[in-house]
Amino acid sequence: MRPHVSFVTFGRNDDYTPDFAQRFEKVVSTLAAQLDRARVESEIVIVEWNPPAGRPLLLDLLAGQQRHDFVSIKGYVVGANFHAGFEGSQERGMHAGECWNVGIRRARGRFVTPKASDTFFSPQLIELIAQRDLRSDEMYRADRYDVAVPADFWSADGEAWIAQLDSLPAERNAYLRQMDYWQLRDLHSNACGDFLLMASEVWHRLRGHPLDKSVLMLDGDSLVLHAAAGLGIRERRWAPPAKIYKPSRANLNNARITTVWQQWQRVLEALLKRVGGPALAHQARMHFDYPRRRIRGIDSVLGPSIERNFVRPASLWAKGVRPEPTQPANWGLADETLEERVVWKAAWDD
Repeated sequence: MRPHVSFVTFGRNDDYTPDFAQRFEKVVSTLAAQLDRARVESEIVIVEWNPPAGRPLLLDLLAGQQRHDFVSIKGYVVGANFHAGFEGSQERGMHAGECWNVGIRRARGRFVTPKASDTFFSPQLIELIAQRDLRSDEMYRADRYDVAVPADFWSADGEAWIAQLDSLPAERNAYLRQMDYWQLRDLHSNACGDFLLMASEVWHRLRGHPLDKSVLMLDGDSLVLHAAAGLGIRERRWAPPAKIYKPSRANLNNARITTVWQQWQRVLEALLKRVGGPALAHQARMHFDYPRRRIRGIDSVLGPSIERNFVRPASLWAKGVRPEPTQPANWGLADETLEERVVWKAAWDD
């Protein structure tokens, strides 16, 4: 039997955040319990990427998971040799887009969403999935809420834990309207990497997340969203109380990105804004690829500008140019025999 939905996440037992292994276990166990209560035939696919030597696998630490009738939990281990070829691999041990692609390529669900390793879902979001009225010509989005969680709250579990998250003050990553001169489709790209639910066949047509030869993976989730729209997939936004909760931390990706300017670029920017306004300056940014971007802690890699990397292709798709996959046919390491770990098999999983 094929599951209704697959959630694809990833991890690495490297203490990326304090008590990461314990919190990762909490993420998996909470989601599995929610899906089981809602009686959703589902799977959680975990990609353990570039595991540090001498430390236990996260998948092994999940061996004590409570058993669930409706939820299978399985994982794949991707060795260090696959990570070493990416620019910046010595500074970041993870490549989020490639992790997700490994899991998406192997996910069995009719519908698939990538999921961050530190997010939780509201019961109302799970209920919408459980209605089983998802359409293959639609993609589903919901807002992420960043929540500062007091240390003593982490002892709660299950429904009590989710209720506590919902009770705390939160910063909502709501829909943001992009600049008109970007000429993009009107889509909810804000924090879309934390929940982008689509039919498996759409993910396969796109060949997952776009190719990035560095570990930065800038704009990858937004590119997926706009590329899917370019294939004719309609966006449906689930309103609160359907929510994604993200316990806040210092390592939020957007908080670590800075722009890098050269003096000639600032001079040109000022001149073009005086002559033709922001729209003309934007055209120069796309053409000359500035300002470039850097992620703190990955100093060896200077990433592309958002105008060149994201806005240029997305604006072309909005004008009717058909998106073409940037990944090869064997995307997601399809040709590789990866080590597979089965944590638990649901009753449907024969």
